[in-house]
Order: sequence, then C-alpha cells, then structure tokens
Amino acid sequence: MRKIFMAIWDIDVDKYGVNSVMYKRASLLNNADYCSELITLDYKNNYPEIELQLKKEGRLVENVKITNIYDYYKKRYTTSGPTEESIKNYRLNSEKFEPDFQVEDCGESAHYFQNGAYVKYKCWDKDGRLCYIDYFTSENDRLKREEFHNDGYMNRELYYHPTNNELNQELYHTPDGFCYLTKWYNNKTGKQQKVYLFNLDTKETLSFANNKELQVHWLNEICKNEPEKPIIICDGPGSSNRIRSMESDLAHRIYAIHTNHYEAPYTYGSPLKEKYIGIMENAKNGDPIIVLTDKQKTDIIKQFGEYNNIHVIPNVVEARDVDIAKKDPLLVTVVARLDEGNAVEEAVHAFVNVIQEVPDAKLHIYGDGPKRRSLAVLIRKLKLRKNVELKGYTTNSDAALAKATVTVVTAKYEGFSLAALESFANKTPVVIYDTNYYIEEFQSAGKNGYAVPNNDREQLADKIIYLLQNPDEAQQMGGNAYHTIQTKYTPGHQYKQWTNLFNSLTT
Repeated sequence: MRKIFMAIWDIDVDKYGVNSVMYKRASLLNNADYCSELITLDYKNNYPEIELQLKKEGRLVENVKITNIYDYYKKRYTTSGPTEESIKNYRLNSEKFEPDFQVEDCGESAHYFQNGAYVKYKCWDKDGRLCYIDYFTSENDRLKREEFHNDGYMNRELYYHPTNNELNQELYHTPDGFCYLTKWYNNKTGKQQKVYLFNLDTKETLSFANNKELQVHWLNEICKNEPEKPIIICDGPGSSNRIRSMESDLAHRIYAIHTNHYEAPYTYGSPLKEKYIGIMENAKNGDPIIVLTDKQKTDIIKQFGEYNNIHVIPNVVEARDVDIAKKDPLLVTVVARLDEGNAVEEAVHAFVNVIQEVPDAKLHIYGDGPKRRSLAVLIRKLKLRKNVELKGYTTNSDAALAKATVTVVTAKYEGFSLAALESFANKTPVVIYDTNYYIEEFQSAGKNGYAVPNNDREQLADKIIYLLQNPDEAQQMGGNAYHTIQTKYTPGHQYKQWTNLFNSLTT
C-alpha cells in the first residue's frame, strides 16, 4: 500500500475550497492500494479536535488522519500524560480568584495585582478553559506568556525581550513537560535566528536557521519512514517551496494548482502571482503539475514550455438526490467565502435590478469572511434588507444549493468553480462571471446556466431575472447540469485520472 501525503499549510473546520477538495480526494485515494494522510505545517494546539469535528460532520472519512509537524514531534517525545504536578498547577491557574492577588474580573479574562503592582493577566475561552497567562515586570512590560492545552498542561512558553517587549524565544512542551522544540528571534527585526529540535532518546540537538529548514527536515523524515517511496501532493502554494527543497529521491512530488495563477487582470500575459513563480519555474524539472482546465494547461505550456508534465484533473462532486418540487421559485443563492476574491458585492448590486422585475426575489448569501461587515452595510445602503440576507457560515452547502432556483458565482479569478459544480450536483443552474478558467460547461449558453461578461452587473441581473421568470427553463438547465455531473465529474472519473498519473510515476 503506497502512502499519499497531501500537504497544505493549515486545516480548520471553517475552511472549505481547497480543503474540501483534499478531503474528497483523500477519501477517494484511501483503499487497498493507497493510504492517504493530510499533513500541515502551521502551529495549532487543537488539531485532534479539528480532525474529530471534520469526521463528525462527514467531511473527512474516518480512516484518514491529519498529521501536523508540531503534533508529530510532541507525540514522538511524549512518554506519559500530564504529570500530577502539571495537572495540579493547571487547576490552580484555572481559578479566577487567587488568595494572594487582587483581581479585576473582566469575564473571560482577568487582571492580577500584588500590592498595587500589575503582575499577570489570564484569558479563558468561551467554555471556561484556561488559554494563557501573561506575566509582567514592575515596569508593566510583558515578560512571558504561558499557553495551555485543553488536556491540562502548559503547551508553549513565549519570552519577550525587556527592552522593547518583542518576542525573543518560544519553547514547545510535551504533556509530560519535555521541551522538544525551541525558537529564537531577533527582538529588533522579528526575524528567526535559530530553531532547535531536541531528541529525548539520544539527547541529540538539531539546529535550523528558520522554520522552513525545520519543515523540510520533517518532510524528509516522514518520507524516509515509509517502506515504499511515497507520493506528496502539494495543495498549498505557500508550502511548495518546502516540498521543492526536499531530498529529491525521497518522494514523488506533485503540485496541484487550485486557482488562477495570474495577477490582475488574471489572463495570459499578466504577471504571475508570487506564490506560483517557483512552481512554474520548476516545471522543466519534470514534477507533475495538476490544473483544473484545459485552457489553463494551454496557457502554462505556451508560457513555460512543453515538458509533458501538465495534467488536467478537474474537481469532482457527487450527484445529490434532489426533489425539484421543493425548490423555492424565488430563491437565488450564493455560497462563498466573503472576501475580496469572491466579490459577492457584485451579486448584491445586481439584485437592485432583479427586484425591480421580480419584487419578491430573495438572495441568500452563505459564508463568512472579512467582507461580511461591508456587505451588511451595502445591503442597508441599497435598501435590500427585505430581499437579501447574510445567512452566515454553513456546514451544509448542499441544503442551501438544493432549495435555490439559481446560484450566482462572481469570483474574480476562479481556477475552476467548485461552487458551480456543487450547484450542478443539486440540480441548480448557475449564472457566473466570465473569468479566466471558469469551467467549460458554460461555453454552451443556456445549457447549464449562463456566463456573463465579468463585472457586468446588468447582464448578471438579466440572466437571474430570466431564470426566475422562466421556471421551466431553469428546471431544464438544472437537469442538464445534473447530467453533466453524472457523466463527467464523478469520483470514478477522478480516481482513474489520479491512478493513471501515479502509475506513470511509479512504474
């Protein structure tokens, strides 16, 4: 059984997009021939809880695990659970009121004083679990922070330089108190000076110049541990330079591109996004690069040359059992992260025109992100509060898409619209902005929906109005879209494409 590592910077329960693609692929490539494992490079102290939640929601299959670099070394050098002394100290520290201190109670936090001097600060989460304690000098400069794990031990210590209160050192601990990792920082520049990894068994200490060197060391290590040369699929461009810096013969390396690789205006000839430069320049070395559309493959080859290593493997979804009789004939839906790239405000602006023709039309926007507040302001400004609702983040996008008559996608630079495919799977046609690399199913206007010129709010509104006013055609397009999923974007199709690629690498 060959191991397939799927590498990305981080995973969290409120992340969809690329993360969802990975979960589905991991499920697909987890059988008698392949064992999939998701690997992450960031620091979080709750990856076990994240993994549990993803499995509880059915987004990650039970036998696929998430392995984080910090959790890997923590587990490796843990010989027992938290000590009795550690548990006792955690319980004492978790108490808000301590007899030797005067305490200002601020709800989920508290300030502590001794004889008038401010000495420490505590913070708890919404469930009442202690998160961290900050300690202060007599000059009110922060000296140290202790971060606590939910299991009742100090997880990490952060030290600050007395001259400017900037981070100076980080220490990472196992549940039983062993410091397995230390990071040093230049308090004036903020740059890392050294990273030290400590081996509990051999007493060996390894030093690295920075996080990247540590991460490359870890990637090499986990690949060396495999009995058969593994495959690494790099799903996050931010992690690609780590993958490229590995020892070349330890793994078969594949780079997956999930979005448009150009800066504005996002078409051939535009500057490359910085995070993709290394991947493109590495193309000549022969490592496979996965893109989502034939057009993107053509552009890459035209710009960087043909090395027979650009492969098209589109996203997939599973067709849903949808009762079209339960669709709301006046409902338009958006499912997207509320950020600059998805430009959801375009749909809100277009809805001013929509309600002029269909006064009872509704736009439900599912998602969260940095633009939520500005969207709420825009909805009020345009006097759309009766028609447009911000429904918030949902863990069940299928339910939201299944009841809609139309789905709208206004992203500026989709590499391939997963939201459009998910809408197809729920028998809902899509009106999408004609951006570079949108899925080719919109080239036949009126089959699965419509592609309208980018940023043309008037045409966006016109197509929405047309579908709301012509429910029979909307229903027919939804049926066409559903058929598209069944014939082209099934897990079976994707499995065949991936296994063909793997066989070409390993034979």
